[in-house]
Amino acid sequence: MRKLFRFSTSPEFDEEHLVAQAVFWADCLDGIPDDAAQDALASKESEAAYHEWFAFDFDLQSGRTPIDLFLEREGRRLSVGEREYLARMRGSHLRLYEVAEVRLDEGLDLVDVWTDERVSVCERRATRQAVQWDLIAARVVQGSVGEPVLDGFIYLYPAMAKEEIVRDFRREHRAFRRKVPQADLLTFFKRCGMLFHHFWLDHVALRPPPTIVTAEGEEVVFAKVVFDVRDRQALETALTSHPDLGRQIDGSYVWLQEGSQPRRSLGTLARAGDRLVFETTSRRRAERGRAMVEALVGDAVRFRATRYEDIAEAVKKAPPASEARSSPIPPEIEARIVAEFYEKHYRKWVDQPIPALGNRTPRHAARLKSMRPKLVALLKGMETMSARNRREGRFAYDFGWIWAEVGLKRPE
Repeated sequence: MRKLFRFSTSPEFDEEHLVAQAVFWADCLDGIPDDAAQDALASKESEAAYHEWFAFDFDLQSGRTPIDLFLEREGRRLSVGEREYLARMRGSHLRLYEVAEVRLDEGLDLVDVWTDERVSVCERRATRQAVQWDLIAARVVQGSVGEPVLDGFIYLYPAMAKEEIVRDFRREHRAFRRKVPQADLLTFFKRCGMLFHHFWLDHVALRPPPTIVTAEGEEVVFAKVVFDVRDRQALETALTSHPDLGRQIDGSYVWLQEGSQPRRSLGTLARAGDRLVFETTSRRRAERGRAMVEALVGDAVRFRATRYEDIAEAVKKAPPASEARSSPIPPEIEARIVAEFYEKHYRKWVDQPIPALGNRTPRHAARLKSMRPKLVALLKGMETMSARNRREGRFAYDFGWIWAEVGLKRPE
């Protein structure tokens, strides 16, 4: 591979690379902030994917690929094993697979998303990274002793992206067949290999972080409203008397939403020396909290400032996990508390409207033919998340019961 890549990056192909790079990147970076676009262009993943695609799949002006020319010119300088390996790779192409089963340190059972055919591949390294329901694009080729193996760059997509990627690929295939009606699937995937990179940018590398919102639908930001305390006794008396402020063990107060069941927290109030600080998770809650405090305590405090910090900035400032303060709760008790929380949440979840399901409940979506694939993809995505947590030694909730609960058969 190193010999092939040295050959395909020689000055002879400089003009060909200009065309290839335009095809490989297309308009993928349009509308992307400059910093993110530069990071994508410079990423090792994109560089490796590009050079592999150029060497094996890109049609030069001559109608041949770089690997065709390399074998023709340099074949006699290669060992028998090198020639046989490159000959197998020359006919390879990227294809979309779903991981059906992981056999640790042995291999993977993959399902070809296009044909639904199942193939078992010998692969050791990927079994430590992949989990069931992962969506990958890879080259499956015959190994040196005839068994299917994975080779070359592997794209990993979120399970939830399957429906959208397959839909886009089928649209591209219809357009391709109109232009080249006699072409087979191998030719289509060879010609459209750069699309796997486009999808990887869309769904992984340049995917914007999800927008997290409060129960009122407002974007979550961390807000601190700070007051100077002028009369401590009057402040304490006012806070203690408010029916929607619950005093906590550490002396702070939690502000509870009036009338909600269960009563939802809107933020917390705590004394810090000569300051009173109200912390909450949205701009509107911060404004409401300031108004509530000023109306409640009057001249006992004086507003000083409000500070906002978005989630991305807070994450950057957070200490590494290795430096984070360990929990005072014993691990076994913490695990039980987390498990109980997840159990209560997901028992209710099956009957709650979900935005990803068009604001239908999972139970309702399972009965609709049009929504069933989205629900299946959602459940698979949840299971891949849980499987990765389990592999990394973190708490992993078992979502298996949900399939039967909503009336679906869990795919094998």
